[in-house]
Amino acid sequence: MAISFNLKSIFLMCLFLMIWHIVLPFTFGIGVLIVLGFLVLKHEKKNFAIIDYLFATSFLFNLWYVLGENINYRQYDYFNFFMHAVFFVENDFFVDNPLMYLKSVFFQPPLWGAITGIIAKFCMMMGKTKEFGFDIARFLSLFAISGVMIIAWRLFSLFKFKKEVLVWGYALFVFLPIHTIMAGFNNNDAFVYFLMMAVIYEGYCWYVSEDIKKAFVIAGILILAGMTKFSGLMVVSYLGMLGIALLVRHKCVFDKKLFMQFGIIAVGSVLGFAWGIFLLYYKFPLVPPPINVSFQLMDKYSLVERLFDFSNIMTIFADVRQGILEPNVWLSLIKTATFGEWSWSGGIWAVGLYVTMILIALVFVFSFLFIFKYKIGDDFGLNLAIVVFVLAVFISWAMFWLEFPYFCSTEFRYVVALVPVSFLWMMNLFTQKNLPKWLNVSLASLVVIMIVTKAIVCLSTI
Repeated sequence: MAISFNLKSIFLMCLFLMIWHIVLPFTFGIGVLIVLGFLVLKHEKKNFAIIDYLFATSFLFNLWYVLGENINYRQYDYFNFFMHAVFFVENDFFVDNPLMYLKSVFFQPPLWGAITGIIAKFCMMMGKTKEFGFDIARFLSLFAISGVMIIAWRLFSLFKFKKEVLVWGYALFVFLPIHTIMAGFNNNDAFVYFLMMAVIYEGYCWYVSEDIKKAFVIAGILILAGMTKFSGLMVVSYLGMLGIALLVRHKCVFDKKLFMQFGIIAVGSVLGFAWGIFLLYYKFPLVPPPINVSFQLMDKYSLVERLFDFSNIMTIFADVRQGILEPNVWLSLIKTATFGEWSWSGGIWAVGLYVTMILIALVFVFSFLFIFKYKIGDDFGLNLAIVVFVLAVFISWAMFWLEFPYFCSTEFRYVVALVPVSFLWMMNLFTQKNLPKWLNVSLASLVVIMIVTKAIVCLSTI
């Protein structure tokens, strides 16, 4: 099975819909017509699979969610990123006064601000306000999440997973609530997630092929990731472990071509951190302390409570604006992966979605226990790289919420890059094991329940 959508087609689709939305109404209807037309075209060429249905339905659902948002609705750090874009618009895109940029936008790497500034400037030329122009940048996040889904399928299909496992696994992936929430973001989280997903995929392709062209591609993506958000460079841990596995494959014998590829990727990593080097040189912090978030402070809870107290498990939302916080870091991950930091409508359906997501999380944790029992691919190199990546992300996440003991520091968006690799170890386990029919049906039913409850909750809320 191959997915018919590609990055170019989905980018052009999102770009067209964004421009349409600026000047004309009924954007969702036009999106539906475009997607249906694309599917019909692929049907005629007999180049079609159920994966296309799953992706197309998810894309349209995410488009509906994006269009249903209002300004600063279910957003993180909205005004900080708005200032980021406005600075570029009002200061000739950073050239005239770079130090004022640092003081204005909390030291964020400049790529996202530049892109959203360009979009805002275009909208202003079309007679719209800069607020509308920044808000319309949600279409870039929609593209980023759609790109994650396309690249994820390319990655999953590289392995000999059972067809039924691939189908229900991919259905679960594209309809995860966090992907819909992130599709509507007006910040850099979705875009850096897309770039990290690209590195994960290209990194494995490089590991298999040892192609120097792949090394250049990876280096380029690392530069973009680091200039979007510093956390994008955490994926270097994954690449580093793949590099060590390559050295073992070559029996640690010096290979000029291989070491040249290591050098190319290393240069990409350093250039990706160029903005961080710039900040350190001028003695600015890489992560400035949060301001005006004292209402999220968690320092009254002990480390034991934050790790092992599950007394709040029956409270399904962590609604910051209502003063409902989640001190337990594991429950915080589940709640923010499902609902973000907001309450939703839907009543019993929201409860059902929450319970389903807890069960899905337990499936992932259980399947991780077998990661070193079965190879993902032809050897254990990818298994090792995934484990190192998981440790790097979780250690970084833990250091963040320990240094800044606020609820917002524990949210799922900081570890979302682990989602694609977690599907690899889960689907690999269920491919290796001959699952009884009842378990296969149960897993597929769990996915269906998640999709249905998520749809009802979103439709009830937006």
